[in-house]
Amino acid sequence: MIKFVGIDLDGTLLDSDKKISEENLKALEKLEKSGIHVTIFTGRSFVASEEYFGAISSDIPGVFQNGAFISTIKTHKTIKKVTLSYVCASKIVHFAKKYDLFSMLFTHFTETPDMIYDEEIPSPSNYKSYFERNAYRMIKVPNIFACIGEEIGEVAVVGDFNKIKMIEKEMDCSQFTMVLSTLFPDNEGFVEFFGPRCGKEKALDFLLKKFGIFREESAFIGDNYNDLEALKIVGHPIVMGNDYTPVELINVAKYITSSNDEDGVAKAIKEYILSI
Repeated sequence: MIKFVGIDLDGTLLDSDKKISEENLKALEKLEKSGIHVTIFTGRSFVASEEYFGAISSDIPGVFQNGAFISTIKTHKTIKKVTLSYVCASKIVHFAKKYDLFSMLFTHFTETPDMIYDEEIPSPSNYKSYFERNAYRMIKVPNIFACIGEEIGEVAVVGDFNKIKMIEKEMDCSQFTMVLSTLFPDNEGFVEFFGPRCGKEKALDFLLKKFGIFREESAFIGDNYNDLEALKIVGHPIVMGNDYTPVELINVAKYITSSNDEDGVAKAIKEYILSI
């Protein structure tokens, strides 16, 4: 019997219009009524995910920023957080400036404005729409180093990915977790630096232990590379049938459902999870 289900947000629970379908919502309610623990997993921050929580009826846990922050979605009760130290965050920002890369601090997990920067936003940039969409969260300051506290949620670095990768040679990698969010053909990358030992799979393991559930009794539904490690450790890896779903995910799947525009989560819950 499956006792825990982790569900990715973008490309999985959300359709292409960034909405949760009625079928998916009904399926989530069926899971909970069956006594199954449900958790949302996303690379988004809590702030960027909160607009979707009103549609979900229960105060389930959410895993945000690729496992850096775990909180209940209604009452905002912090379950776990993984932060960057002042020293590590400062070194990453120094590195970015050294190689003419754009950097931002994410200073809070649940409050806005939370994105701090001190240089001009890259222009032109493949991430123009991202910066415009998050303008309400961003503050430009005279000196970014003055805003680095004892604990930082995240440092994001944007620019030439070949330069960004050099940080792994210049810093102690045990002090942070480096996650490539997106990479465009011109090699412009958006790379996020979280605290040490961070990741969806580590957050998943933490919650399974908290609930006293074995990996063999858990399922995870995902669609992209940052879901791969979580899919590998559960007993029931479920993969979305989206056009872009990487073959690496398909190869580890026990069940391939329909796409996120065809209520793939609801189908997986009905035809696989609740049928075992």
